[in-house]
Amino acid sequence: MIEIRTNARQNWGITNVRTVSRYLSLARERMVQELITDRRRHQAEQIFALNDCARRAMDAGQFNAAVGAFRVIAEIGGLLRAPIKPPEAKG
Repeated sequence: MIEIRTNARQNWGITNVRTVSRYLSLARERMVQELITDRRRHQAEQIFALNDCARRAMDAGQFNAAVGAFRVIAEIGGLLRAPIKPPEAKG
């Protein structure tokens, strides 16, 4: 923090500690927003690619692969939180 304050004073003439803190807070908020935007874009790209894989798998009669691709799409989209497991047999 001391280095940031020193740098702000030397490079921009900012000597007020509250101003430096406010700039840092705004920078953190912006970084979080950019990470969220990047994550959503990445998720959309992966879902699009998996959708294409699933359709090609169905066209080739590889239905297990298609179901797997759709399961991963659901996980990426937040519909599934963990892999589906069959219920344990009672007996």
